[in-house]
Amino acid sequence: MDNQYYTAGEIARIAGVSLRTVRYYDTKGLLPPVSHSETGYRYYDRSSLTLLQRIMMLKYLGFSLEQIQQLIAAQEADALDQEAILAQQKSLLLEKKKQLELLISTIELAQQSNREDKWQVLVRCLNLLTSDEKVLEQYQNPDNLKRRINIHTYSTSSQGWMAWVYERLGLQPGETVLELGCGTGLLWTECARLLPEGLRLILTDRSREMLEQTRQNLAPYEKELEARQIRLEYRVLDANTLELPPASCDRIVANHMLYHVERRDACLDAIARALKPEGTFCCTTVGDTHMQELHQLVIDFDPRIEMPFQNLTGAFHLENAAPQLAKHFAHVQRQDQDNDLIVDDPQALYDYIYSFPGNAPLILEQRGKELLKTIQDKLDREGAMFIHKSAGIFICRK
Repeated sequence: MDNQYYTAGEIARIAGVSLRTVRYYDTKGLLPPVSHSETGYRYYDRSSLTLLQRIMMLKYLGFSLEQIQQLIAAQEADALDQEAILAQQKSLLLEKKKQLELLISTIELAQQSNREDKWQVLVRCLNLLTSDEKVLEQYQNPDNLKRRINIHTYSTSSQGWMAWVYERLGLQPGETVLELGCGTGLLWTECARLLPEGLRLILTDRSREMLEQTRQNLAPYEKELEARQIRLEYRVLDANTLELPPASCDRIVANHMLYHVERRDACLDAIARALKPEGTFCCTTVGDTHMQELHQLVIDFDPRIEMPFQNLTGAFHLENAAPQLAKHFAHVQRQDQDNDLIVDDPQALYDYIYSFPGNAPLILEQRGKELLKTIQDKLDREGAMFIHKSAGIFICRK
């Protein structure tokens, strides 16, 4: 029974699809026949039916044919069995369910809006629903990033985050240093006067707007840096399609950004190849418990407020980053910063929540005063809000 073969028409009838669909997936290389008859008929088997089911499921979930090809290739490389495939499909469907629930919530928000043009409210929020779009908006908008960074000025540490990171880079005179996802260049503006002589600093980001903001932020230091023969370069660069000259960098830095990179394995491989033999890669990230008190406040206030960073950062946390890095670097050292937040300014907390990519701005346009009052009441009772931070750095060498 296991060796039973089916024609294209038979497998189409069993699966409940058209013969044209089977042939189309064959021409696209997604559903190749397992055998051919002497007269050229294509034959399929039970594994073909399983493969077709996977294709149809991924198509239903909204993946493009190119994405489906990549996912199936990755699954085959991992030799997933049927149980693992079903578990993966269940996970994808649960994520689809979550997205549908968010769509329903978004429509309800638009219906409740007091604006005359409810359609514009709906469109504005729907355009933010995919993870890529949320991240892209977050990092093309310097104002949003400033709101997120501002809350960290309420740190309990005597040393700020950027100074702490810079200290661990160990930069030396004359080195070539590249930062991926430089944002507004805060690492370098805060430490500009500490940079060693003769440094070549290559600042990259996939957002031109961010790079322009970085250029403006570093402009006051240009003459001083030139006097110390420090060269600044700005490049639009996407870490998902990273290509760097081999053995070209002494240091590469990725500050709180690798969890946004979908093709992280390929990115890390490109980084490792771009390092000189004694070069160092330094990357930072957060842990599972990072900012948990603030996240709970948001959930208690309005569970409809989406917090995509909780999901987006999970792919590269302090708790799971080391094995990913160890595939590309022989030496991986983790250091955690001892640091928390004590925030006594309600506006700083509000601005941070407002900066969440997704539907937060839309909800707060309706309930912003309520949230401010909730925060103020909490601060009146407690004096300030304690927020635990979990953040650290991985220092990697080949």
